[in-house]
Amino acid sequence: MNVRIPKNEDIHIANTEDIARIMRKILLRQNRLHRKKEYFWAIGLNNNYDIEYIELLTIGTLNQNNIDPVEVFSFAVSKKCKKLIICHNHPSGNLKPSESDLELTRRIAYGAHTLNIKLLDHIIIDESKEYTSMFGLDILNGAK
Repeated sequence: MNVRIPKNEDIHIANTEDIARIMRKILLRQNRLHRKKEYFWAIGLNNNYDIEYIELLTIGTLNQNNIDPVEVFSFAVSKKCKKLIICHNHPSGNLKPSESDLELTRRIAYGAHTLNIKLLDHIIIDESKEYTSMFGLDILNGAK
């Protein structure tokens, strides 16, 4: 499910906080009941760090989301985006990455490297203004 971005609007990403704020706004569009599920998005950026697309890839359960890395890259490849951010929410409010979050990040980083796509970050958000950046935790360094 593609999140609409106005055609006349370039949304530039300068830092992790920018993308966390945008993704939280998208999450908060959902009614409260639906926010109790994990959502997983892929965000493609052009070389100027403008958003080319935001794609909702899966909707999971309260504490789990099954995502195939192939789904993450299908839009990036078709849109010829060389920069990618992945993002999901933790409805529990616990922003610490789970072991499955870490493993998925490593798998996606490896796939990105293979496809010559730069995985900029994997961000975990909740309804508050807090977020966790896998890049900020140094998880993406050497994850190829």
